[in-house]
Amino acid sequence: MSAVLFGSAFANATLFNNDKVLLLGTVTLTLNSVSPGGTVQITYNANTSNTTAGVFNLTTTAPQSQALCVDLDHVINFTQNYTYELWLAYGRVGALLSLKDTFIAGPDLNNKGRAFQIAMWEIAHDHSLGNPDNLSGDVFQYSQDATVVGYANSLLSATAGQADYYYFLRSITDPQTQNLAMVPEPASLIALGTGFVGLLARRRRR
Repeated sequence: MSAVLFGSAFANATLFNNDKVLLLGTVTLTLNSVSPGGTVQITYNANTSNTTAGVFNLTTTAPQSQALCVDLDHVINFTQNYTYELWLAYGRVGALLSLKDTFIAGPDLNNKGRAFQIAMWEIAHDHSLGNPDNLSGDVFQYSQDATVVGYANSLLSATAGQADYYYFLRSITDPQTQNLAMVPEPASLIALGTGFVGLLARRRRR
């Protein structure tokens, strides 16, 4: 069974390349479930389809066991093993992921899980191309459920003009599967900060 059933001629191989900061290594993962979340009907590149939107729960060697999809151009299947490059990245996706634990909480979890993924896809496939936030137009569209639309728009408003660190998981499996994003662990941010301080110190000594 596939979590997303897209594979199109519109694949953007450079998606999030500008966000990448530091290659941390490679990881393996298996997709176990998508929850909270559920089925949604989306339009992507003028093609309408039903797909699964929500939090990916993983068995993985990555630092976190949950991720979100940032790539509608490829397929990921349940219970299969995949290999990814793990990058520390910086961009609007990170600002969205920083809201994950506080937003996907309390009542209405499945709609919130759907909405969080909808907002992620809007950032990944419209904001990344310079398009304005608009769930009713451009490359990615969603209008099926007014509650989910409201939640997603609140997330897009909260992250407009914002950026933060996140993990970008770039598929290196052949054939390529979906690229993913997850919240970074504090240790990675501390290591990155320490590295930058060391680099500045070496430059000053020179």
